[in-house]
Formats: sequence, C-alpha cells, structure tokens
Amino acid sequence: MNPFEVLEIAPDASPEEIKAAYHRLAKQWHPDRFTGAEKESAESHFRQLADAFNALKDPAKRAEAAKFTHPSPGESRPLSERSPEDWLKEAKTALQDKDYERAIGLLQFVLKLDPNRAEAHRLVADVMVATGGDRRTLVKALENAIRLKPRDVEAMLRLADTYQSLGMEAKAQRLRSEAHVIAPNHKAFRHQASGKAASSEPRSLMEQFQDLIERFRKKG
Repeated sequence: MNPFEVLEIAPDASPEEIKAAYHRLAKQWHPDRFTGAEKESAESHFRQLADAFNALKDPAKRAEAAKFTHPSPGESRPLSERSPEDWLKEAKTALQDKDYERAIGLLQFVLKLDPNRAEAHRLVADVMVATGGDRRTLVKALENAIRLKPRDVEAMLRLADTYQSLGMEAKAQRLRSEAHVIAPNHKAFRHQASGKAASSEPRSLMEQFQDLIERFRKKG
C-alpha cells in the first residue's frame, strides 16, 4: 500500500494537507454511508485510509513510502506536474503485474483528476473481474465507460454478461442488441450465428435411416 496514493496526495504534502485529505476521504468512504456489498468494500477502503494516515504521521514510515513515489525510469517531471495519462500508464503496468491494490489506487487517483476518462473506468472493471470484486462496482465502472464511449462493444458485451449474471435479462438482451447493431461481425455474434446454423441444419438421409433402425430395435 502506498499511503500517498491512498490519500490522493503528493509526496511533498504538508501535515495540514495530509490531515485534510484523510478527513475528506474518510467522510466519503465511511461505512455508515453504504449498505450491502458496497459496505464491505467501503470498510476495506476506510481501513486503508486510516493505515495510510497513521503511516504518514510517522517520519520514518513516510520517508520509506516516499522512496516508491518517484517517477518511473525516463520520467523526469515532478509528481505534482504529471498528467492523468502518466498515472494511467502506471496503473496499466500495475494491472499487468497483477498488483491489483496499487492498480485500483492509481485508477481512483486518475478518476479524481479526470472523471471522464473512459479507459480508466474500463480498467477499474478489469480489476473487479480479476479480483472477483464487488459486482456493483463492476457494473458502475462499465456503465460509466459506455456512457463516455458509447460504441465500446467490448464493454457493452461484458456489461451484458454481468447484467445476465444478476438476473437482469431484459437489460442484458437490449445491450447485446445494441452491440450487434454497432458490430454485427464481432466474434461473439459469429460464434452465436454458427451455433444456431449448426443446430438448424437438416439431418442427412443416413442419420435419418440410423434413427429409424434404432427405433425398430427398441420396439423389438
């Protein structure tokens, strides 16, 4: 856990800025504001905020954490000058490395800076799928991705599957229909069409003759 990322602050933040960030996020993620599966996710995040705040109050722990917040090789700009795209790139790397906790922390920071970045919402969905995370968070991430990029067929099909797993058949079917209009030659629809074609092919005369023999044998 990188406490700077959890609290969404720069490594050179003042004690006052650290305290203000903690109180703001603790209020936002307080478990009493959530119910059901979201409450469990909020409790986990709330604990991370407390751990991060306690770590940054300790000078030794803060110095140790700061070692891991320098720009990656080739990146010479100060962290405070880096763009959402820079942080998104690091989130992708963390996701590829299966460092899901770091990835989701970075993505939350990206969306704090730019909530209209469709790719970041898609990557949040990827983390939820990879970790078996809260399906409501998964649905929200995919809905936001599609809202910002309406012709994202992959996101539409993933959301349709998620809707179906939640018993929302009508919404799933409607979304698949919309995706089919946008990309009728998508591999998902080709497989579906080939399956239907195979099941509707007429049986050969040999197959019909074998069925007839089998029926006579059963009668005998």
